[in-house]
Amino acid sequence: MHLVHSQYGKSAVGLLKVFREGDIHTVKEIEVSALASGDFDCAFLEGDNRTTVPTDTIKNTIYALARDHLTTDGIETFGLRLARHFLIKYPSFHGITIELQEKPWGRLDVNGTPHPHSFQRTGDGIGTALIRATRAGPPAVTSGLKEFEILKSTGSGFIGFPKCEFTTLPEVTDRIMATRLCASWHYAAVAEGYDFNAANAAVRASFLDKFANPYSRAVQETLFQMATLALEKVPELDTVSLRLPNLHYFAYDLKRFGMANDNVIFYPAPNPHGDISATVKR
Repeated sequence: MHLVHSQYGKSAVGLLKVFREGDIHTVKEIEVSALASGDFDCAFLEGDNRTTVPTDTIKNTIYALARDHLTTDGIETFGLRLARHFLIKYPSFHGITIELQEKPWGRLDVNGTPHPHSFQRTGDGIGTALIRATRAGPPAVTSGLKEFEILKSTGSGFIGFPKCEFTTLPEVTDRIMATRLCASWHYAAVAEGYDFNAANAAVRASFLDKFANPYSRAVQETLFQMATLALEKVPELDTVSLRLPNLHYFAYDLKRFGMANDNVIFYPAPNPHGDISATVKR
């Protein structure tokens, strides 16, 4: 028997940091996983732990480094700092994969005034980052966004599709378009101190622009337009991947009640739903 691959580490390390500027606070809540690959064969084959850094140490390192190195910058910056620390600190680590996600907290508005230290969960989606680093070459950085629900009430249709004896879907030129966006974008190269916040904001704005504004003849067309604009706006990117489940809202039949439904009453259809995904490369 041969050991062909191994890795280990700590997953789902959750932490929240409070940034205090006088009476004005900001919070950042993240979850981190750190998985190392390297010289660990002796632990698997002989139960010899001389190269095995405890996963509890990995967890403690994440919390300790967060104190001075987790900032209001993008989570990618903190992930890169963690990767660098682990590779410098432990010779048995030949590579490290850092996965991060950030839960969105927005400032609470009380009586029309932003509150200095109270917050609410927003619907802005969960930001993600994936850092893959080794001792050879620069780290690979992929950012992302998931669980981001968006909808437009018109400006979408679906016609001209193949039909057979099992086709029941009518052609429509005015429909609701809704999705729960999941996306990732890979950086070809980034310099030290790169502004991930600005880049990620430009990607998100590109997605929203092409979702909201052009008439959509197909979710597939909209997906390609969203990814293409993101690549145009952020030259450091080389690929953008998008998954757009087509969440269906169907016009409810009010005719049986003697009432007209002029595209105003819809019901959210339960599963199944359409599922469209693609990767666009520069």
